[in-house]
Amino acid sequence: MSSIIEDIKSRLNIVDVAGGYLKLEKAGGSFKACCPFHNERTPSFFISPSRQTYHCFGCNKGGDIISFVEEIEGLDFQGALKVLADRAGITLTRERPGAKDERDAIYSALELATRFYEAVLPKFPEAGAYLTNRGLTQETVKHFRVGFAPDEWRSLGDFLAKKGISESVMERAGLIVRSPKGFYDRFRGRIMFPITDSSGRVIAFSGRILKEEAGKTLGASASAKYVNSPETEVFHKSRALFGLALAKEAIRHANACVLVEGQMDLILSHQAGVKNTVASSGTALTSEHLDLIKRFTKNIILAFDADDAGMRASHRAVEIALSQDMSVRIARLPKGMDPADVARKNPTMWIDAVKNAKQVIDLYLELLPELHTEKAELREKVSEIIVPFVALLKSPIDQGHYVGEVAKLLGIKEEPVWDEVKKRAKMANVAREAEKLEYKVAPISRQARIIRTIEGGLRWQEGIAEPALKNIPEYRAQFAKLLEESPPDSLETISSDELIFEAEARFHGSEHMEKELNELLHNLKEEILREKFTTKMTELKQAEIKGDVSLAEKLLAECQAISKEIHALTKNII
Repeated sequence: MSSIIEDIKSRLNIVDVAGGYLKLEKAGGSFKACCPFHNERTPSFFISPSRQTYHCFGCNKGGDIISFVEEIEGLDFQGALKVLADRAGITLTRERPGAKDERDAIYSALELATRFYEAVLPKFPEAGAYLTNRGLTQETVKHFRVGFAPDEWRSLGDFLAKKGISESVMERAGLIVRSPKGFYDRFRGRIMFPITDSSGRVIAFSGRILKEEAGKTLGASASAKYVNSPETEVFHKSRALFGLALAKEAIRHANACVLVEGQMDLILSHQAGVKNTVASSGTALTSEHLDLIKRFTKNIILAFDADDAGMRASHRAVEIALSQDMSVRIARLPKGMDPADVARKNPTMWIDAVKNAKQVIDLYLELLPELHTEKAELREKVSEIIVPFVALLKSPIDQGHYVGEVAKLLGIKEEPVWDEVKKRAKMANVAREAEKLEYKVAPISRQARIIRTIEGGLRWQEGIAEPALKNIPEYRAQFAKLLEESPPDSLETISSDELIFEAEARFHGSEHMEKELNELLHNLKEEILREKFTTKMTELKQAEIKGDVSLAEKLLAECQAISKEIHALTKNII
């Protein structure tokens, strides 16, 4: 492997590779750019051609050509190596499945599954007919490695087993499902679309049902139209974009990314010539999806029907993109048509729609008066849709321009528009800060179990001649103080004998009861704080919904204070 790495590094220059992602400027014997790994306006990211390394003096990230590709593409070492090997014209040889670690075995299983589905497709004319009827050419089918999963319980599983893939690896790859009678294939009777990472490795699948009666689990009454792989070690739906590996070069070249929803939208878009298209595969767009796109461009183009339903569908995506300082344009489609319909029936219309996409706020300023002719209704829609977008803009000049346009549209002065924009901006800032504080809070029942265990342990120790605890009154005082902060449901309904029996069973023979009790008190304190945090976060979200900025800011400060306490407690600072 080391010889391959050396060969790659000898053939590629980090300046050329980084230049494909960043706008580089000469700086003496080095090159500089704004760092792609954190937001900044003044360049602090430097590349040394002589050392073939990079370093950012802002976020302190640095390394060689391989770590650069790992970071900017969001790949592991093997994935980055594949990207660079392809660029250098070097063939990477993969070891047999299981020869390395389990992660490589998962990739191998997914690649073999893709080949299996591809090989099976020609044997099922109905599946091929479906793809032809949807407008896909044979060349496109092969390019996207579209396949078919037979409507059989174990066809893929048996094939992979013969190739030396264990059931454990198949399950971890999301390809099979276990049952009391053994395992069965997850995908059956479906057109199969492989989802890859940005290096082109298959990480998951999306399967479209061919016949309504196909692919049912035993006892099921209906099958979902689309079934996606579950989350695995290599697939996280919030970070995966369908078609990114095939689109990234076109995205760089066009300096724009067309974002659609489904597999057919994307495939037919590419077939029509708009190759800088990616899809969220039917899942909600996330900030992590946009982080992937931002590695190649800050400009996105969304496509939707020019009606209220279409606007609602894209509203959240626009908000997330604007909050990340991305430029958002909208490609308008004929009513009732999606990108796949337009690209299939009239490829030129689809190309023109993307080419003529309008900046999102400009489009809404044009569209809302057409959809809402009543003045009161128009004011409500402008306040609901356009003003929050203006508040998310990072440029004061852009904000000033659109405040003027909104005032002109509504026939009012700019001051009330500015007041609303500032209010929305504050609320958006509170919401962003609140998102950073989100916790996966343990159920309150865990707190109740801890209280029950402590109470039982103290009662047991208080009732024996030679207690293991040296200072029971001190523990009682600590416990009582915590219960004052969060009074529990009454323990009186549980018999003392039952509590003592549980405690004796748990602690009897333990040489570290004091340590265990201290840990329980520590855990109880943490649970109480998390319960407070949850309550305050709920109140904060209600304040955001009501638009009460001052209350929201006050509650945010309280949430931040509790968050600090939790972090300190988990680090044993308090």
